[in-house]
Amino acid sequence: MSTLSEQTAVSPEWIVVDAVAAVEVHVDRSLESLINDSGVSGLPIGATFLSRYGEDMSRSWDARYEWLSDGFGVKVKGAKFQQDFHAVIECRNAIVHGSGNLTKRQRSSFGKFIQLRKQMESVLNVRVHGTEVSFSVDSARNALRVASAFVQCFDSAVHGVTNLDY
Repeated sequence: MSTLSEQTAVSPEWIVVDAVAAVEVHVDRSLESLINDSGVSGLPIGATFLSRYGEDMSRSWDARYEWLSDGFGVKVKGAKFQQDFHAVIECRNAIVHGSGNLTKRQRSSFGKFIQLRKQMESVLNVRVHGTEVSFSVDSARNALRVASAFVQCFDSAVHGVTNLDY
């Protein structure tokens, strides 16, 4: 992916979507490993709890961050790398849920809209015209760079509170 050019066969939008999907899988697998290595699923109460609420952890990014923080002491939310990756997630949401436009949720308040627009433009070099989000090859490169930095920082945070080797 480091040889992206203007002639790339994959549109920048789908590189953004795929970057988020890859990170999502990594975080979900890491959470699963943390749970398995904790031994909690071997206890009747833990197994019951996980069977009832385990799917909740992958319902949203906030849920993942909450499980990581509350369950394992891995603090991710609010860190610079997480904030930058949040811009990639929001771009992905505009692509997938808004067909290339900011979604109703993303433009629910003017202040939120302005903040999101600034974040998308500064982190990813995307352009927001009205509610339409425009991507370039640079946007795709930036999304990959931010996703890679997220994984590196996330893994460091996980390894900082555990002795796990993935």
